[in-house]
Amino acid sequence: MSVLNTLILAQVGTSISDTQVYIALLVALIPGFLAWRLSTTLYNS
Repeated sequence: MSVLNTLILAQVGTSISDTQVYIALLVALIPGFLAWRLSTTLYNS
């Protein structure tokens, strides 16, 4: 039960804004795009 309470407190204590979510999504998409480009390049060669 203490783990659940810790998770709830962490969720309430660290509320992130929408802009931080969008920035994190963009940062996560960059390696995916690079991997997709590399895979298509290797597949075509």
